[in-house]
Amino acid sequence: MSITRLLGTMWRVGREERLSRCRMLEVQKLRLRRLLEHVLSHSTFYRTYYRTYGITADKLDGLELRHLPPIDKQIVMEHFDALVCDPAITRAGIERFLHDCDDPGVRYKGVYHVMHTSGSTGQPALFVYGAGDWRIAQALVGTRVLRYRPTLGRIRYAFLVKSCGHYAGIQLAQSASRLGFKRLVLSIDDPIDRTLERLQRFQPHLLGGYPSGLAMLAEQQLQGNLRILPRKIIASGEHLDRGARALIESAFATRPVNLYAASESLAFGASCPHHKGIHLFDDWHCFEIDGAPGGARGRLTLTNLYNYTQPLIRYEMTDEIELADTPCPCGWPFLLAKDVTGRTEERLWFEKADGTRDCIHPAVIATLYTPGLAKLQAVQTGPRELLLRLKTTGRSEEIILQVKREVAKALRQKHLDRDISIRTEIVDEIPNDPGTGKYKLVVPYPPAKLPAGNTP
Repeated sequence: MSITRLLGTMWRVGREERLSRCRMLEVQKLRLRRLLEHVLSHSTFYRTYYRTYGITADKLDGLELRHLPPIDKQIVMEHFDALVCDPAITRAGIERFLHDCDDPGVRYKGVYHVMHTSGSTGQPALFVYGAGDWRIAQALVGTRVLRYRPTLGRIRYAFLVKSCGHYAGIQLAQSASRLGFKRLVLSIDDPIDRTLERLQRFQPHLLGGYPSGLAMLAEQQLQGNLRILPRKIIASGEHLDRGARALIESAFATRPVNLYAASESLAFGASCPHHKGIHLFDDWHCFEIDGAPGGARGRLTLTNLYNYTQPLIRYEMTDEIELADTPCPCGWPFLLAKDVTGRTEERLWFEKADGTRDCIHPAVIATLYTPGLAKLQAVQTGPRELLLRLKTTGRSEEIILQVKREVAKALRQKHLDRDISIRTEIVDEIPNDPGTGKYKLVVPYPPAKLPAGNTP
């Protein structure tokens, strides 16, 4: 990607931070109109779907977002080939690509960033970004999260993520320009001792990763097993709760920036230096909060205004957002959320033969993808036992082999493979937890957390 074009996009994104709220909403409305014109010309699915509601290209004047019918993950996957706006992109082609290549630096057809996730619902999905879409996501993160400004030296940036495979976090982190950044990729699948050794040697200026992983590093810092002084910490990919935030701030003497991101959009929003909540970047998105007048909490329906390759218009998510009732003193014109609650899953702690313990991060399960896998759940049935419950749409034996292979790889990286047994179970359905009424992607074995003073 041309660094000149990226810097130009960053300048444009930065300029919009200074717009009035009224002017920013005009920009949002214009971008929605352009996106609708685009999908009605290039997406067979949207053209057909909207026509059943009387929505055609000549009837866009006066049309409001709420008049459009919603979609969800199941609809996106069932109509994938017809929904995307480039006929060269196919679900089967992407699935072959993912099967043959797990290097996140390789693009589908040499052009497209592809990511797969099972997410918090356990239902696998694919998301695709073209070069222009990706450049806007990069600019949003670079300008509004990293607050990047060109310097004489390179910034040392370390990030703790799921590092092997086509996932959002690793692809976005790796796309940071080598002109401005010296990067260190740390895998959540590695033993903690190896991670600490590499991080200590690298001494990052910036540290990024999942909140649970950053909290684990903070524990190590407080125990004296790690000694680093990052200037900025960026937490994303999971819900950053108060406990993790306080732990990270105590260990590193800096409050983490909360980046709200997912495969559906790599930059929904972020906290500002005032940390009054999360600013939702509604110049490049439309956020509908069901049942949220007056600041009440509601479920998110998203419209991504910058992805022209796989448009998501009124896409229903499971995230819940509570809007703030007072503006942030930073002056940004964006919608302010008091809280964003995604799904928070617990780590799975396993016991080794020598009595020590190590964990599997829930991202290992959330990022599993193989054709024919409709839903999954990981249930820890004992200190050294893991049950994988799978709902499949065919070729169950092949799917079982592929899923077990991926989980075994994660166990092997943690040196847990000789001690932990993996079982699989094909099921017709995976119900929600009867206690909470919500779906649980991972079910830990009690006790779910380490006893006080037990260091992994």
